[in-house]
Amino acid sequence: MDAEVIKDFLISLGFQIDDAGAQKFDSVIVGVTANMFKMAAVVEGAALTVTAFTAKIASGLDNLYWASQRTGATVSGIKALGYAASQTGSSAEAAQGSLESLSRFMRNNPGAEGFLNRLGVQTRDASGNMRDMSSVFTSVGQQLSKMPYYRANQYAQMLGIDENTLMAMRRGLGNFNAEYTAMAKSMGYKPDQAAVSSNKFMTSLRDLGAMADMARDKIGSNLADGLAGSIDNLRKQILDNFPKIEETITRGIKGLLWLADVIGRVVFRLIQAGGDIIDWWKKLDKGTQQLITTFGALIVAWRVLNSAFLASPIGIITTLIGSLVLLYDDYKSWKEGSKSLIDWEKWQPGIEAAKKGLDWFTDKLNDLNTGTLTWKDTLKSLSDFMKGDWSKAITEAINYVNLKFNGFFEEFGRKLANSPFWRLLRKAHIMSDKDTEDMQNFFSGNVGDPTPPDQASQPEQYAQSVRRPHATESGSKLLNLLEPTLNKLEGLYQLPAGLLKSVAITESAGNPLAQSGAGAKGLFQFMDPTARDMGLKGNDVFDPVKSAQAAAKYLSQLMKMNGGDLDKTLASYNFGIGNVRKYGMGLLPKETRNYIPKVRSNMPGGGVSQSNDTKIYISGVSDPREAGNIVADKQNSVNSRNTQQLRRGNS
Repeated sequence: MDAEVIKDFLISLGFQIDDAGAQKFDSVIVGVTANMFKMAAVVEGAALTVTAFTAKIASGLDNLYWASQRTGATVSGIKALGYAASQTGSSAEAAQGSLESLSRFMRNNPGAEGFLNRLGVQTRDASGNMRDMSSVFTSVGQQLSKMPYYRANQYAQMLGIDENTLMAMRRGLGNFNAEYTAMAKSMGYKPDQAAVSSNKFMTSLRDLGAMADMARDKIGSNLADGLAGSIDNLRKQILDNFPKIEETITRGIKGLLWLADVIGRVVFRLIQAGGDIIDWWKKLDKGTQQLITTFGALIVAWRVLNSAFLASPIGIITTLIGSLVLLYDDYKSWKEGSKSLIDWEKWQPGIEAAKKGLDWFTDKLNDLNTGTLTWKDTLKSLSDFMKGDWSKAITEAINYVNLKFNGFFEEFGRKLANSPFWRLLRKAHIMSDKDTEDMQNFFSGNVGDPTPPDQASQPEQYAQSVRRPHATESGSKLLNLLEPTLNKLEGLYQLPAGLLKSVAITESAGNPLAQSGAGAKGLFQFMDPTARDMGLKGNDVFDPVKSAQAAAKYLSQLMKMNGGDLDKTLASYNFGIGNVRKYGMGLLPKETRNYIPKVRSNMPGGGVSQSNDTKIYISGVSDPREAGNIVADKQNSVNSRNTQQLRRGNS
């Protein structure tokens, strides 16, 4: 049972939804689940450790069991002998090896027992049974310790006893044998019984391993038999489709070669552009060069001290460098007579005008450096020049780029007007409100068609020409099936009636598998970060019900952030809450301005909601009487628009 199921159960019991409480609840569930997994891992690790420990001990005792069978010594005797050897300068392994050699000597030589008897070693007990070989080994040590070392070493080599063990035997093993036996008895440890149990365990373990090997071999053989046909089919498909495979590989290689060529051309053009800039720089006198360097250093310092500089023209222009390099490369190709993507011939007048503008700007910098002009005169002259013949020469280019790049320059002009740099110019009275308006018209391509004075300060009206979006046939069926769920979610999250369905139609036409080029996914076109924030994981964004739940939650949050204002909520959903707060409703991009009436058009009554809070902004007016007339006119306009919306909502 996951956190969402528990949460739905609690909601069904009447518990209220609280974002902070929901997040805390989710974190607790996640924490408990993680702790359970950790505990399971610890238990599993402990079990594996115990199994490995048991197998290691059992393996050692199993080896002693078989050594006991080979030598005729008890496991207890072998262990005691090893302990005594380790306490007298040898090792348990060396002592066991010497015991194995002595036992082998006894098995392979018919006169071995008589040989030992002649040495004074008693090999049998009173009943005539063979003594424990570990006891015989200890007796051999006692007899060898009585001889001179050189003779004892000769006997030891004959019996297969290594020299270190011989030295330990001469020091005396008997006392330590007795000490080990006493310790084992006091602990209740029975080595022989433990060896028998370990032998049974290892026998079962080896049986299991043998069975696993058989299963592995059987499964492997079955897979080999089945895969043989698949491999033959794969080989046949490769042979049958080899021309297509070859063509695909060839295209891939050609694509890589093309990419390498493009990168090489870009690098070449950058070097060429750098040469042109260096030539231009050399044409300037040293004073002008120093002035430009100082100005650049001031800009860098401003950037370090003011994070808002990211919204300034310099910050935005930096992002244009890549595009300008590509345009420069295409223009150079055209100049050199090569094939170009753009027909630069019709752009030539604008380019020449730009070159003249650059020369003019260079002259102004030189004049400024020599003291002929002041900064204010230069910037004012630059503004007049932008509004003059030069701007007319490139208006066509601005319109073309705006069209191809979805209002890029229009957006640039809007950001420039709201940048700290432009505000500084306005504060210094270098740029007026009219200059700001002209600049924005210039970047939107409307230099020859300025906004009429009576409409310049009016908020943009949502024209009835915005087409009402419609769901596809399959999308309409899906949304009709989801309608009870959507209505329930709207009631649960206190959203306007029909909002979720209308947003789904506007965003994806009711297609739960829709994906945009920008990366938005699903019925409500969530971007990945927002989807994760709303609790959607993996492919949940393509699940209509889960996506609708996330959209209801997100729209509810936006409504709270925007004080219940539906238009601001829709603008935030489309443009981002941060952008709406930064630029306000008066500077929304065209897409967002059209998005709001599109969503409203599919809501009952057009989603009309009345508010008595009307904000009217005026600027550039010092006469109170004139300001009062402007406010009255704007209020009448607002009242008229509200009346029209009410009529459309009731029709």
